[in-house]
Amino acid sequence: MIGAAPNPWIQTASGRAFDLLDPRPEAVDLTIDVPEALARLPRFTGHIRSGPYSVAQHCVLGADALYAQTTRRDVALAFLLHDAHEAYLGDVATPIAAALAQTCDQLRPSFAPGLIVRAAQRLLKQRIDTAIYAAVGAPYPLPDETARLVAIMDLRMLAAERAQLLGRAPEPWAAAVEAAQPAQLKGAIKPWPWPKAADAWRARLALYAPKPIERAA
Repeated sequence: MIGAAPNPWIQTASGRAFDLLDPRPEAVDLTIDVPEALARLPRFTGHIRSGPYSVAQHCVLGADALYAQTTRRDVALAFLLHDAHEAYLGDVATPIAAALAQTCDQLRPSFAPGLIVRAAQRLLKQRIDTAIYAAVGAPYPLPDETARLVAIMDLRMLAAERAQLLGRAPEPWAAAVEAAQPAQLKGAIKPWPWPKAADAWRARLALYAPKPIERAA
């Protein structure tokens, strides 16, 4: 439509315009945008006294733990990528808020008002995940068993991170977290500087991905 506003988009570190409502594999940069954004994005909203613990480090440690458990590169890759959409949706900036609003309008007839935002967030993540997996050359949606293994390891990583990085909880967490067995990791969790976290994420992508990842131009 002439004069219509474009889809919400963000400018990435590599200089791309990433469309949040119509993400394309060719707009996904796996050597700069995704690893470096994840490496600068803190888990637990930054509430780690020892320093920012990044989403990238979480994904690397969990992917390695899951590979040690299963010896399956595809499962390790799935964990490495399970939060990759946060490189684009991690901060509710203006374009992301606009994308959520438009997605809510699309879903409104099918969902009750209390569920509309959560459904919209899920749909945005699925669209971006589809583009990311296509860029990697891996199938998506994930097979049920792979998705189950990733979900379990994510919970176990959360239990390990809570115990090692957050200390004593002032109130009980969700029952699933309280019951989870912490992931078995090599050594204690110590937050990495963001360049190290980004390099580690890139290295695991090269290790676990089904095809070589070309460096960004």
